[in-house]
Amino acid sequence: MNFTLAVYQRRDASGGLRWTTIGLGPHTRMREGRGAVKIQQKLVEDLRGLMAELPVRELAAFQLPRGLRLERVQLELDFKRVRSGSEIPRLSGVFPLILEPRWRTRTESLTLAYHPARQGEWFAVDSRSSLEEQARAFFTHAWARLELPELEELRSNRKDSLKAISFEAPSRSLLDMLGKKKGPWADLEPRDRPGREKKRKKSAGGTQVLHALGTNLTLQAAEGTLAAGMPRAPYREQLQWLLGGERGTPVLLVGPPGCGKRTLLKRFVADQLEADGFPTHRNLDKVTEVWTIAGKRIIAGMSYVGDWEQRCLQLLEDVRGRRRLLLIEDLHAFGRIGRTRDSDTHLALFFQGALARGEVTLVGTVTPEQLQRLEADAPSFAALFTQVHVRPTSTDETLRMLLHESRELESKHQVHWHPMLFPSLLEQANSLFAGAALPGKAIDLLRELATRHQHARRVVTTEELFSHLAARTGLPPHLLSARERLMPEEVREALSRRVMGQPAALDAACDLIMRIHSGLTDPQRPYGVYLFTGPTGTGKTELARALASYLYGDASRLVRLDMAEFQTPDAVARLTGDAWHPEGRLTRLIREQPFSLVLLDEIEKAHPSLLNLLLQTFDEGRLTDASGETADFTHAVLVMTSNLGARRKPAMGIGEADARTLALDADRAVREFFPPELFNRIDRVVYFSPLSREAGEKVVEKELARLLARQGLTSRNIFVSADDAVKRRIVEESFDAHLGARPLKRYLEEKVGQVLSDAIIRGPQSLLRLFQLYTREDRFEVQADALLPREPVAEGFALEPLLSLPIARLRETLIEACEDVRGMRESEALGALSEQVRFHLDRLQAGDREHAESLYTLDAMRMYLEHFATQLDTLSRAPEEEAREMIEVERFGLLEVSHANVVRLFDRRALAPPRTASREQMLDALAEVYFLRRILRGLASPAQHMVQLELLPLGQWRRGAASGSLLTRWLCTAYAHSRGAIESFAALLPSGARVAGGARQLREFLHASSVEPVHAAIKLVGPGIRPFLEGESGLHVWQSSGRMPEIVKVRVHDAEAPEPAVLLAGHAARLQAFHEARQEGRRPLPEDPEAAMPVVRAYRFEPPSRQEVAELELDDYLLTYSATHRVRSPAEALPTLWRLRMSQNPSGAEGGQP
Repeated sequence: MNFTLAVYQRRDASGGLRWTTIGLGPHTRMREGRGAVKIQQKLVEDLRGLMAELPVRELAAFQLPRGLRLERVQLELDFKRVRSGSEIPRLSGVFPLILEPRWRTRTESLTLAYHPARQGEWFAVDSRSSLEEQARAFFTHAWARLELPELEELRSNRKDSLKAISFEAPSRSLLDMLGKKKGPWADLEPRDRPGREKKRKKSAGGTQVLHALGTNLTLQAAEGTLAAGMPRAPYREQLQWLLGGERGTPVLLVGPPGCGKRTLLKRFVADQLEADGFPTHRNLDKVTEVWTIAGKRIIAGMSYVGDWEQRCLQLLEDVRGRRRLLLIEDLHAFGRIGRTRDSDTHLALFFQGALARGEVTLVGTVTPEQLQRLEADAPSFAALFTQVHVRPTSTDETLRMLLHESRELESKHQVHWHPMLFPSLLEQANSLFAGAALPGKAIDLLRELATRHQHARRVVTTEELFSHLAARTGLPPHLLSARERLMPEEVREALSRRVMGQPAALDAACDLIMRIHSGLTDPQRPYGVYLFTGPTGTGKTELARALASYLYGDASRLVRLDMAEFQTPDAVARLTGDAWHPEGRLTRLIREQPFSLVLLDEIEKAHPSLLNLLLQTFDEGRLTDASGETADFTHAVLVMTSNLGARRKPAMGIGEADARTLALDADRAVREFFPPELFNRIDRVVYFSPLSREAGEKVVEKELARLLARQGLTSRNIFVSADDAVKRRIVEESFDAHLGARPLKRYLEEKVGQVLSDAIIRGPQSLLRLFQLYTREDRFEVQADALLPREPVAEGFALEPLLSLPIARLRETLIEACEDVRGMRESEALGALSEQVRFHLDRLQAGDREHAESLYTLDAMRMYLEHFATQLDTLSRAPEEEAREMIEVERFGLLEVSHANVVRLFDRRALAPPRTASREQMLDALAEVYFLRRILRGLASPAQHMVQLELLPLGQWRRGAASGSLLTRWLCTAYAHSRGAIESFAALLPSGARVAGGARQLREFLHASSVEPVHAAIKLVGPGIRPFLEGESGLHVWQSSGRMPEIVKVRVHDAEAPEPAVLLAGHAARLQAFHEARQEGRRPLPEDPEAAMPVVRAYRFEPPSRQEVAELELDDYLLTYSATHRVRSPAEALPTLWRLRMSQNPSGAEGGQP
């Protein structure tokens, strides 16, 4: 039976909905939610369950009365008239009323009025008086005892409305009241067998298993959450003709992945919903339902014989005789799903009869390869479908679809698109995702961008596109964008840090990377097919890892297959799958991550049938598994390694064999092994020659650095360095003439690793430790130093109590500070400073040029005091004084004021006084006062106004490392902007190059260069610069979860120290002298330039990207300061510490009394 009911809908401020049935009396039901369709579905399910239990005579109330309407009336209720003790004297507002017509007699009618939330309280409307007066009189008495929250809920927010819903529900008959009669065999039926699915009771929606197994796409379309996409002709009309009738035709949409097959079906669902008139009647029982279901879900959990067949019978019963279509997600696998070793029955065989009789309509989407697989597994089942071949869209069609989709995404995700984004997106989608078709790969990329940048409140440009593609594919941005310039020298330098002594192999790798960057690779083939051949231990696998890291951003993108595991005849089945395991190992890995480097290690050991399989992959860049799924290799690099020809003429030593003869032997062996058709598909055969001794030394440095960076050391905060004698000994003892560099790892584990392990256990225990690895006689030894925090200063900090004071109190303290500065200017120390200036001036005038620097420094200090006194007076002015000055400016405007180096007349903006000082400015000024008082006695000494800072990374980041120290760069940035002026600087880079100059060169290096230094020195001059930076002396430790920890030793040198460039140049000699003395056991030892010092500061920071901010956890042991800052780099947080340190109070004066 069909029923129509009225519901009252109320929408709250957050967008939630509340539906209440109208006119059902004791059977009133209420539902809440955010979607109207879901609320209707749940409400209808409740009503169906209720009506199934009611007698037929009571179902007459479940009909919509004619003339039912909603009225909103303005009421002012005075509850004190009816209840003197009421806590709520009056209530006014707009209230909703339901006016329901009823028949009093056969000829006479009346109208009932009631609130939709309290339908039991009603009154008959008298047409002779106004509705407002009758409602006020009635509800004043009816609601007199309600609480205020209940009364507030009764008001109308003018977002309420009256709606009608229709649905179908079965009614009880006399037969339903009779008990079920048991059959003669009922006691023999299995009841509680484990795993046996009991017969399900139909749900309120009239299904047994469909709701549990499938998803209702029609319901999503009714809610407006189904992404139906842009209509496409002629597929829209074809699907409507095939599926829109009373008896739908089984349809199979065939096309490449991404051509829009599922979107076309979603468009059909939306069109069919409109064709069924749902916007008019809003009755889901009168529309064609489309459910999506998967074959794997049908058989999930079915472990006994006949279980999944029983579930399929229930599924057929749910759809038989009803307007329901089943969209099968994995229809191509129906010929295999259900098969076991004991039974050949499958889902295609089960549904074939029902599909032929028209009892069920199935719809599926397949690729051409999947269709071939289905036709091979179940040809009769596949022949029942009408095939609709969907072609990919053209570039123009895709661009129109992108614009259509962008408008929907703008409103859904609050993003904005740059107009030039769409051509670039289309170009990159065609280039990077050749395995998929348009428009799917372009629209999916646009949706990913919208999701990633939702609520960003900025325009999404091509820069964001390349950033997203780099994160998704692993390809660096300079390879993706043609605008980025990539030099072969940069690529070669990056790869040469990983692979040593193989110039020909590096040339081949650089050529591949540059060809990818230029976009000149064949889009229908892999990026490259290479064969690496040569003796063992020469870097073949290492170059493959280096290529994977450079091209795809991570060494985990390397898919390594050891061909020694594929020597049996089932090798092909293991790689591409078989009937019982359709997903092959190789095809699955590439489908999950198509941007990978595939390494086929020791290809000569593979079964011959596997070589035939590689023909298609090398030539067409694709491979199909047993289930019909195609893996795309067009963005992969295929590398085979082999030792072919390497054993024909053994090497007599590293670098001693005739490389040309060995290369010819290897080339001959490769041609004999590979069939001509496979050899011709190899892009390049790269021969790896035996390593020379020089290359062996570089390999030792790299492998030793890896050992010293292991988690066992870094997790314990142990920083290790090794001198050159250690490396020389490892080279001499670990390389083998026949095995190349491979024994190196075993040697490092047995010799060096064991020594470090003993030092960890037996050495000093501390949170931070520094190990120095060196040789003595015939053994390795470790000098272990515990890194202890620097002792905190005993004196207090005068600025500390002022940090929490209000700004008015700070201004009062500034006024007192002005008096203190005036006292400094009249003090004996400043008089001595003036005498020193006159003395050096006289000597300079007499021709003694050595006094020029001292004269400049002391005179700058005197001028600084004069300027600071004026600045302090300005900061201490009260706002009232500034207001009085502004009045004078308004009255006397004919004043001449210099502003921004331009003299302006009659410009009141230039005449205005400076703005009121901020809290930070006041604290900085007070800190400066405390600092000047502390250094007053040494003002006349030029050494106090000049300092040289040396920054030396220790441990794994010491000089000679492959990369520099990021913490050194941050500290250089902070010191360069700290105080005073930059006199000179010098920096040593990882490549061995040196950079030196003045202030301009330092700023250019810090801002323009992307290379971090491994050793740096800065010379600064300025008032009190040495005592200002004395607290920086010590070790600075930075820890991060994404990088290795770094430790930087900062030394504060006297003004008489050598210039920065000379200081850095002499460091290597001093370090070498110390190492030789320690190795020979001489006593006493000279000074160790890398000796440990107390830890002055610790940083825990994750560097953000693109100038964003991140949390910095900062611990300063000298100041006993610990806090968290939001900064772009640690350099931004150091001025806060320096301000506190400037107020160090050796005299014990109280804070606030400068």
